[in-house]
Amino acid sequence: MARPKDARLTHELAREVCQRTASAAVLDGSIAQVGSEYLLTLKAINCSNGESLASTQAQASDKNHVLKALGKVASEIRGRLGESLASVQKYDAPAENVTTSSLEALKAYSLGYNEQNRDDFSAAANFFERAISLDPNFAMAYARLGTCYGNRGETARAAEMTRKAYELRERVSDREKLYITSHYEQNVTGNLEAARKIYELWTQTYPRDVVPLGNLGVIYSTLGDRDKSNTEDQEVLKLNPSEIAYGNLVQGFYKLNRLDEAKTLVQEAHSHGFNSAFFTSICTPLTFSSTMLQRCSERRPG
Repeated sequence: MARPKDARLTHELAREVCQRTASAAVLDGSIAQVGSEYLLTLKAINCSNGESLASTQAQASDKNHVLKALGKVASEIRGRLGESLASVQKYDAPAENVTTSSLEALKAYSLGYNEQNRDDFSAAANFFERAISLDPNFAMAYARLGTCYGNRGETARAAEMTRKAYELRERVSDREKLYITSHYEQNVTGNLEAARKIYELWTQTYPRDVVPLGNLGVIYSTLGDRDKSNTEDQEVLKLNPSEIAYGNLVQGFYKLNRLDEAKTLVQEAHSHGFNSAFFTSICTPLTFSSTMLQRCSERRPG
């Protein structure tokens, strides 16, 4: 859309994005403080004409109950838009049990998630550790921290954090449970077949999630099925053209001895502004030798 990556998503811009993606509606939320209480409003807006399809409100008595109110309006709007009660119950859980009842812990987690997506696992780990210090029962913070440690090569600490997340898995929603159990099987028990089945269920249930697709690519690569691994990596790149997606696909092309395609992909990644050390010092087209490519062979799970 020829806009900066950090452009603010205004009401008007959100509707335009909704139209460009051929979606039916956009959710428009607001929160207002009235004395010591908070009023949350959530509306579903028709992308094409701007009309309201459904709306709902909830009040929180104080800051610590905002997440609970948010969970309430989220469940109500889903029902009013036609989602069945059974579906809402299956893929939902009270907000204070899904992630955290602490707004400060949620803030730290969100900052960590952003850093993890930038491939800065050290910075991400610091934020996830902060989130856990604020809420010792924050299951997904433990799970994400385990992933960060694993990508830093700290396998023992990674296994410890992933086990802790697994112990707390009954507190979370279906989506989070898929993340936690799949990573537990892949990185703690080493049962790649069990992990593969969970990732496949995850992709069927949430087809736009890139994590299961990317990790299926990792598993297929480990098992030596390079064609399947490459197929999964290409799907990830379509959904989320991130640096890590480019990196994994470059490695896939290398292992299939498709070096020209690997070079082209590195150049494409550079054109999109992906210039971290992962590309500039390892996969630079000017130093594209088999030795350099071999250093790219350590794939990064999500």
